[in-house]
Amino acid sequence: MDSRIKKVTIVIPTFNQGEYLNACVSRCLCQTYPELEIVIVDGGSTDGTKDYLKNLEREIAEKDIRPISSMDSHGQIIRKEEKVFPQNRDLKILIFDEDIGPTQTYNEGFKQATGEYCTYIVGDDLPFPHMIEELVDALEKGDADFSYSDMDVVDDQGAIVRQIRLPDYNFESCLADWYFLGVSHLYKTSLHQTSGFMDADNYTSANDYDHYLRFAMDGARFVHVPKILYSVRHHGKQRKTGQHSDERYTNLLDESKRCALRARAFQTACQHQVITSKKNRK
Repeated sequence: MDSRIKKVTIVIPTFNQGEYLNACVSRCLCQTYPELEIVIVDGGSTDGTKDYLKNLEREIAEKDIRPISSMDSHGQIIRKEEKVFPQNRDLKILIFDEDIGPTQTYNEGFKQATGEYCTYIVGDDLPFPHMIEELVDALEKGDADFSYSDMDVVDDQGAIVRQIRLPDYNFESCLADWYFLGVSHLYKTSLHQTSGFMDADNYTSANDYDHYLRFAMDGARFVHVPKILYSVRHHGKQRKTGQHSDERYTNLLDESKRCALRARAFQTACQHQVITSKKNRK
């Protein structure tokens, strides 16, 4: 490993997403960024997820193709065998027999992270191939702790339902007005030491909103990449599990409101402190 290139950890939390997981994992394996650690956490799936994960390491090592590489002087087509997936990825797979809950599934992955930067990519979403490379570049050029990008929403057939353009960062527009940091992001793993992991006791849906609000309140620096680098999968009303079930969506809104109120209270306290400080200097 080139000591100048920082390792990135991608945590893939999954629960009953066997139909979609292969697409997500393959997109993560084939990122353009060279130094990747991929941690897949199955939080207790009861579909075909466990069977897929048990065979994954062998598939990565053995799956190959024989594309046309050239034509010789006699007009014969020459094919050369090559591996489908990069062979330099550090892969960790954690499988739980029982449902451990969404937030704890994320945290089990974060506990395994050894990269200097880390992120999570939900097991049914689709990162663009250059996502990690662009977000690392933004962190290092922007002297930031947390980078995030725009994204789109796609249906089960991959058609774009919506494009989401996020605001450039400031605390009010991204955390106090509502949560506008999205799910396409990368941050310094050391933030876990400062602000802890996700709050599994109090947040099952808006766990990211709470997590990154705590990052911000602890002084993290954020930078926006104004490019779409990620596809969020929307399954529609036929999907009975996940954030878009009626019950989970209602809970997501309730937890998000709690976070927004905390952010506004923090912002008001900071503004009051600034005013008090200015008065004391007079």
